[in-house]
Amino acid sequence: MMHKVTQQDVAKLAKVSTGTVSRVINGHPLVSEEAKKAVLAAIEKLGYAPNTVAQSLAQGRTRNILVAFIDNSPILPSTWQYELPILQAINNFLRLHDYSVQISMNTTNDTFNSILFKEIVRNKSMDGLIILTSLELGESFLKSLYDSKIPTVFIGNGPYMYDSHQVGTAILFDNSKIIKEAFNLLRSLGHERIGFITGTDDHIHSQLRLEAFTQMASQYCDYSFEEYIFHGDYTINSGFQGLFTFFKKTPPPSAIICANDLMAIGAMRAAKEFHLRIPQDVSIIGFDNIEVASFYSPPLTSIKVPSYDLGNMGAEKLVKLIQDGSAYETITLPTELIVRKSVGAVRRDT
Repeated sequence: MMHKVTQQDVAKLAKVSTGTVSRVINGHPLVSEEAKKAVLAAIEKLGYAPNTVAQSLAQGRTRNILVAFIDNSPILPSTWQYELPILQAINNFLRLHDYSVQISMNTTNDTFNSILFKEIVRNKSMDGLIILTSLELGESFLKSLYDSKIPTVFIGNGPYMYDSHQVGTAILFDNSKIIKEAFNLLRSLGHERIGFITGTDDHIHSQLRLEAFTQMASQYCDYSFEEYIFHGDYTINSGFQGLFTFFKKTPPPSAIICANDLMAIGAMRAAKEFHLRIPQDVSIIGFDNIEVASFYSPPLTSIKVPSYDLGNMGAEKLVKLIQDGSAYETITLPTELIVRKSVGAVRRDT
């Protein structure tokens, strides 16, 4: 019968104690670099596979992670353009670190709070929690989360405070500075009358983008810019309706910023219905930089969100919280304006 490799075998080859082997396997920081290299080399040579189930039981852990996706309409195509890369990154990182991932779809955070979350707390069935949402979370939910002491990471949401303490690590991305950068780009090209098509009003990202646009418009526009704001819902149709509404005004805007790419594509379609040339008659900017944006005609200028990086960092930070009990923090990743041919200098009629 083939001999099963044990921690004692690894310790003997690495010339360290079994305690050191255990600390290396469990990622304990108090191990010298020399000992760590020796243990890892011995594990590689012997083909040792740690018994993660036994380790978890000994540590009082389940090695289960819950990823809660909370949205009023989670099946919309516009949401999946942003969330899918995040979920993929979370899954990839956690699987690599021997965690089991459960994804929960919730249409409201009240449903999540009243049913699923209470079950988790009662059964202690999860080591950690990742909450992916663009909605503002309620006070009762945050209290339950704070009281539970479950390591938590929010992605695209937060930071939240309860009882003067931060509730969970928040992994965010820039929604504000990049809208201001897009606004300034249009101004540098001579655009003075700029429209804005918002996303769903209850989404935090949409609120931040609108707030940034309003700040810039109030600073640089000498007209009633509020009439050049159209409240969309992230769908292609609302982008179409937005541009249609703008171009019934006199004068219409010469440029439009949209809170996502699907609405920008809808606006571009409406422009063609009006026999408007892009960018000669109207410049259009989107948000999210979805794959189809670069293949549209003309290619769409858009804002790139680091979705995969958000998921990867969120998972990494959660594992660290579970292992080390480190303090909660807030991290904001940058976004990038990708300039393509849907934006150009304003046309001056002579």
